[in-house]
Amino acid sequence: MKKPNTHTKEYSKEMERWKHEDVLQLANHFHRLKENQFERSNEFAMQDDDVALFETVKEHIKTMKIYLALDAKEKEKFTFFPILYIDDHDGNKYHFKMYDKASESSHGEAEFVPEIFKNMIAKNWSEIDFHLIDDLFTARQKKENAPEVTVRVEHYKICDEIIVVLQKLPTINGITFYSGIDMNKFSDKYQISFTPVLGFKHDQATSENFTLGFQSVLEFSKGEVFVEYTSPCPPTC
Repeated sequence: MKKPNTHTKEYSKEMERWKHEDVLQLANHFHRLKENQFERSNEFAMQDDDVALFETVKEHIKTMKIYLALDAKEKEKFTFFPILYIDDHDGNKYHFKMYDKASESSHGEAEFVPEIFKNMIAKNWSEIDFHLIDDLFTARQKKENAPEVTVRVEHYKICDEIIVVLQKLPTINGITFYSGIDMNKFSDKYQISFTPVLGFKHDQATSENFTLGFQSVLEFSKGEVFVEYTSPCPPTC
């Protein structure tokens, strides 16, 4: 059954559930029970209708963020999902829900992911122990004249310079959220180690003309641009 267009819904309830869920229960939302085994979610894709809408408004984007959200717990379903949020220079706001790709029908086409992402995403996220997942989303935060506290990331902000690069791309025909872990941050209690990567598929085979000097924060492959670095809030805000 075709899923509804999502940009008119704000998902405030689901985003609040993410903020307040018991820390020891977070890992359950990334797993589902299927045929007596637990599967872990990895990739989330935007629906085709929403991708088409994103393409029509991308030149007017002012702000772009990835929000984290939860449906109510249900053992047989993945109940975590990301939301790509944008607002434009006219004050319009869009919330694009992304759906777990394991729940979608597959056409059997292999995904091309550069080696850097295979290392960070497939290996680190897939192999992390269940009991460590809760810690990936929290960090200690220092503020002037205030005690140090533990905070949970609520969203990731994409910087203005990267938005400019995305606006220069040819027609975008697919957007994917890849779950990943930056192991360089894993042992640092002041950093969020869960590191999502956004993949933007487009109609042109090479992206050499669209890097604009951002090769260090964007990875380009055949027909897809990977946004590698985003700012987790909190603790960076």
